[in-house]
Amino acid sequence: MDKYNNYHIDFFLANDEFVKWVHSGESLEGTSWEVLVNSDPNIRSEFEQARTLILEWKDLPSQISDNKRSYDIKRIMSSVNERDHVKTTFYFNVWFKMAAILLLTIGLGWVVTLKLRDANNYTYEKLTRRVGSELIEISNDHSSDYEIALPDGSKVILAKGSRISYSKHLLADSTRDVYLKGDGFFNVAKDKKHPFLVYTGGLVTRVIGTCFKISTNGVKVSVAVRSGKVAVYQMQEFNSNSRNDVLLTPNQQAVFLSDQNQILRKLVENPVVLRGQEENLSFDYVESPVSKIFESLEKAYGIKIIYDPESLRNCIITIPLGDEPFFTKLDIICRTIQANYNVSDNSVIISGKGCN
Repeated sequence: MDKYNNYHIDFFLANDEFVKWVHSGESLEGTSWEVLVNSDPNIRSEFEQARTLILEWKDLPSQISDNKRSYDIKRIMSSVNERDHVKTTFYFNVWFKMAAILLLTIGLGWVVTLKLRDANNYTYEKLTRRVGSELIEISNDHSSDYEIALPDGSKVILAKGSRISYSKHLLADSTRDVYLKGDGFFNVAKDKKHPFLVYTGGLVTRVIGTCFKISTNGVKVSVAVRSGKVAVYQMQEFNSNSRNDVLLTPNQQAVFLSDQNQILRKLVENPVVLRGQEENLSFDYVESPVSKIFESLEKAYGIKIIYDPESLRNCIITIPLGDEPFFTKLDIICRTIQANYNVSDNSVIISGKGCN
């Protein structure tokens, strides 16, 4: 019962990470929230109520004045504190729960609306209009992907219906500025003195030489790295001295949600073997400690695998693996040693009782 008392609906409503996760629309599977809700049926009930209400009231217009909203939120939080002090059995009645989530989400929506207005200043059309006639634009009007070569030797594969603009003076400018609308796969020519910058959907991607893919879909922009390193920034905070970046390495991606004004870092959906590792590694394991297998996978894919060496020290297995996807390999290994894995941020966490 003590655990349940710690996770009532107000806990979830006040938790920024929970609200961000609900707004992202991501699956519950493999998250720390899944572990929590599976630990107690009562927690799951509170969890689902909070998630439903946040989604229900997410898009309400901000029609309550600042003073009124501030007053009501303070009143709600005061009641929460009083509830915690007297340790009552019932935290909120149904009406009070709905009032709390309504006021809190309207307040959040008001802030998000202001941020979204800023994000709308960084559309492809507005950015290229500001630069004006100094840009060259190429559109993919073909029925399939279309590859183009930039003057610096970089190559871009544009998806159908996508557009790209770049400076007429690309080779002379201090930075190689490119503007993208739609989806594009970039293979950037290395030039340490002239960083390559891609502007799209409120996000800036900064590289020197690497391969990565940018996908845009309404208010969502994703940058997935194939090789090299990439730094991404929110456009409204970006300048030549920006330090507010999210650094990505191979098999990592950043997802920028402009309506929520946040960047999420995660693994790509289908990690691939790192370039240069294809011929050096074999996935055919014979009487191998599972620790060595995880070490081999880490090296091959560049993905951190976290586990308890002590609990898995007796796990020695023979398992022939080949060109299966990364997560399929993990599934097979975990089933063999009766373990489970969860993806957290840009790492994989293994949990299990170990082997006899």
